[in-house]
Amino acid sequence: MKLAHFPVVFFLALTGCGGSDVRDNDSTASVDFITDQRPLGKTMVYQCSGYEFIARLGPGEMAIWLDDRYVILSQVRSASGVKYQEGDSVFWIKGDEAILSVDQQRYTDCLLIPERVPWEDARRRGVNFRAVGNEPGWYLEIQRGRQLLFVGDYGMQRVLVPDPGEVSLGAAHSFHSITKSNDLRVEIVDELCSDIMKGDSYPSQVQVYLNGETYQGCGKSLNQPWK
Repeated sequence: MKLAHFPVVFFLALTGCGGSDVRDNDSTASVDFITDQRPLGKTMVYQCSGYEFIARLGPGEMAIWLDDRYVILSQVRSASGVKYQEGDSVFWIKGDEAILSVDQQRYTDCLLIPERVPWEDARRRGVNFRAVGNEPGWYLEIQRGRQLLFVGDYGMQRVLVPDPGEVSLGAAHSFHSITKSNDLRVEIVDELCSDIMKGDSYPSQVQVYLNGETYQGCGKSLNQPWK
């Protein structure tokens, strides 16, 4: 099994799941590799029999992020469908059916969870805290010690500033970064927050003040188990 530390970047992705036996007849030497039609470099989140994982595809390989590490699988010959394997870790997909086998466990009935992709992709990239808001749609990503990224107006506005350092007082946390072009202040309070448009709940209330404009939303911390 190939293991890697999280900061290494791989251009990888993943798709659908269902149920069937992960073993297939590989005894036919003439079987060629089947081209994987799924998009490269796109993060996807799947839930299989109660187990969630992240995956990304690259040419001839696939990375899967597990609870405590991520594993790089190489495409191998398969009598049917597309199969990736490294040691006893296997991902096999054919049509809408797919199976993940890892750590001597077999996970079936996999479903794509698109609403989780922005959060898990941010976590994969090392984001420590993420927040979202509406009208107009915006999101905030904080990488402690590096930067704060605010994307507003449904992606039309993008502001990137260095992390000024966090100031904490009880359940309240704040960041205030001033550059030549932008004045960005973020206030986070550890109190339950509800997204009334989507019905989701988050552990933190967030207010963003950017160049005289105020944005309200909800957010949560993202742990980094692969470091």
